[in-house]
Amino acid sequence: MKTIRITILLLLFLNGVCLQIAFGHAKIDSLLLVLENSQHDKEKVEIMTLLAEQYFDSNNTEQARSYVWEAHDICVKQSIDIPIELHFIKAKLLRELSAPWDAYLEIEKAIEKIPENDVALRAKARNYRAYYLLNSGRFMDAIKQYNSNLIHADTNNLDNYSAKAILGLANVNNATNDSKSEIDFLHQYIEKVDEKGDSIKIRNGYFRLGEVYLKDSVFEPSGVNFFKSFVISKAIKDTSRMAFDLLRVAWVNYLDENLELSIKQFNEALQYAKAIDKKSSINNALGNLGTIYRDLKEYDKALENYWESIKVSKEISDYYNLSWVFNDMSSMYGDMGDYKNAYHYFQMFKTYNDSLENQRFRLGLERARTLFETEKKQQELELLSLKLKQNQNFVYGLTGLIILLILIALLIIRQIRIASKKRFSEMNHRLSELTQKNLRQQMNPHFIFNTLNSIQYYMYQHDKIATNDYMSKFSSLMRKTLENSRHTSIPIRDELDALKLYLDLEALRFKQKFRYQIEVDEEIDLLMHKIPTMLIQPYVENSICHGLMHKDEADGLVKVDLKLEESTIICTIQDNGVGRDAAMKIKNNNNNSHRSLGTTITESRLKIVNSLYGKSMKIDYYDLKNTDGTPSGTRVVIHIPIIT
Repeated sequence: MKTIRITILLLLFLNGVCLQIAFGHAKIDSLLLVLENSQHDKEKVEIMTLLAEQYFDSNNTEQARSYVWEAHDICVKQSIDIPIELHFIKAKLLRELSAPWDAYLEIEKAIEKIPENDVALRAKARNYRAYYLLNSGRFMDAIKQYNSNLIHADTNNLDNYSAKAILGLANVNNATNDSKSEIDFLHQYIEKVDEKGDSIKIRNGYFRLGEVYLKDSVFEPSGVNFFKSFVISKAIKDTSRMAFDLLRVAWVNYLDENLELSIKQFNEALQYAKAIDKKSSINNALGNLGTIYRDLKEYDKALENYWESIKVSKEISDYYNLSWVFNDMSSMYGDMGDYKNAYHYFQMFKTYNDSLENQRFRLGLERARTLFETEKKQQELELLSLKLKQNQNFVYGLTGLIILLILIALLIIRQIRIASKKRFSEMNHRLSELTQKNLRQQMNPHFIFNTLNSIQYYMYQHDKIATNDYMSKFSSLMRKTLENSRHTSIPIRDELDALKLYLDLEALRFKQKFRYQIEVDEEIDLLMHKIPTMLIQPYVENSICHGLMHKDEADGLVKVDLKLEESTIICTIQDNGVGRDAAMKIKNNNNNSHRSLGTTITESRLKIVNSLYGKSMKIDYYDLKNTDGTPSGTRVVIHIPIIT
């Protein structure tokens, strides 16, 4: 956790993470108590700004954002000048929401308010400005700003801000992949902070050097710098960081093929991590020990460490660690010639890798939603501020011009509202298009991974004919998918061509356990009539995976029927599988934690398409029954208004 002031930050590091957390909570509680008893708006704004900084440093950005907007509201409504620190924390929030240019503009507002004689605050703000220029991709501007900041800080004996400017120049060279210049600036940074005896910053400098050398596979200096970081962590008794630093040292030695030393260092790091129950470091050390023993062909030891790593990873839901451990296990079984287990653990790797991608996708959507709400709130505040300024101007107008001023103000407000509504509408439209693209990208990997698994299975079986057939159809499907994904809607012919390739691949993968029929009404113009991309495939996939694959007999049938009714295409997908209730029971009995998101995502896409085009698409589900009441399959009917 970071804090507002550097002196407090150093104190917290020296007293350990637990004291740091306790101090942060105590400060928040005291600020909340002061805020509750505060009677003056200006004082409330200052306290809310401090609370926002504390919550932001505690990674509670939602609460920080709430206090920022509340303080901003008070400033606008009570005509209070927005404090410089409020601009700072607002810029940090915008950067966190991946809006670095908006953050840069917020810092510009702060710099305009800083007195010329406050050299320290100007140095702080100028470093912020350079940082946001860097994050906006304006590298040359960032370099100029950091160099200017360095001169300003050195001239005014502000060593702390000089060090930050030097580190900023290292960051710019990291972004432009200039490792040599980045290393030079990191050495300058370490020299600068070493003059002040700042152990934490010295350690971070050495660790950063280790990462730069490791990126370029220069192992010896990389290991040396990671070890220097470890020595400092040990000196200040930071056990958590000791484990982390030593893990990097051990990893470098593994990459440098010094396996015995790497084993020793991973075990030492494991002991430090266990001492403080640092599970993320524990599972990393165990997983890497498993991989080393795999390379040494000591498979029993490898499996012992892998399974311990998997156990800890599941406790903390570390999908990243689980995915690479299962991938390494698959590779190990492949080396052993046990292709059945190799294929099984490769599937496990894909499962957790899919879960990791889904998690990242959800975080991306949440970030986009928060950014949209932030920009909307910003525009509302700007509009409110404009209204208040106009009202103040009315008070000072001459009595004879009051009616005229009111009419002018009403016209201005009306124009502003119209312009604001137009901006909001355009923003919603862009956000809908962005979300639709993200959803489509999320769908494509779902069946790609299944197909790749099957190709690998046939390769393991040395079935060249099946492998070649799979690869040919797979490449055709990929070309179709890549072409179709460029468009929001495509001709029905293109959708059906991709669907046929998908069904052929699934039929091969499940060894002809089912057949399919596709019928299209003659009145449908396959080239002129368009539908949303990849709309039908997820429901066909459900029919195969949840309906037909649970049948004992190899007589499965999937029928896709497209008919034209006025300006709507009725798409019917019907199977003769076990039915939805039976499929759900089988899934629950198998304790299957992985679930397909295909149809859920498609239904979300339909809602977005409805909002974009003003259409009314809907989906109906029917459970089919035999005369004796037993399930005989499922029918899905999609009502698709024609898109031209």
